[in-house]
Amino acid sequence: MPANSHADDQLAHLLRLLPLAPQGWVLKAQRTLLDMSTREQHEAAAEGMTDRDLAELARELEIDPLFRKRFDADPVAAAEAAGMRECALALDRELRELVALAERITNDDVYREELDTDPVAALAAAGMPAATAEPFLEAVGVPDEVLAKLPEVVAHQYEQMPLRARLLTLLIGSDAVAEKIRSAARGA
Repeated sequence: MPANSHADDQLAHLLRLLPLAPQGWVLKAQRTLLDMSTREQHEAAAEGMTDRDLAELARELEIDPLFRKRFDADPVAAAEAAGMRECALALDRELRELVALAERITNDDVYREELDTDPVAALAAAGMPAATAEPFLEAVGVPDEVLAKLPEVVAHQYEQMPLRARLLTLLIGSDAVAEKIRSAARGA
């Protein structure tokens, strides 16, 4: 289609006549784009890691008290030292995402309000599986009223949870990770 500078000028003039979008709409659109990007990152986070890798990690945590101690102190370094490269990479990515989400809860009043209103929806929009919402929110230190809005998760369904949810469950169960989340939530 040939360019018509007169039509372009008219269109530009008409667009300038439109009122500015309300700030709330702009912020919501920005958050939606951020949440979509975060979801895509989460889907790729466990990529390269298999159920077998995760089963090996869980088995080591169960049978080796020294590995469990190292994992509690630094999950990424423990997995790396045990030769679990894919697990270490996935743990590192997920840890960074958990800390970023805790910081967002601290710094974003609008998001915190959404979280207080409907924690499952707010966390799902940020890419957090519902099965890991409770331990994460406990680590963040949300009020009991918010935790009461979460659905009950049956512990024996762990095997049926998606790989990423199982990985996050192990990660959030680490003392060091829980402390990093608490620190990020305090704004430290």
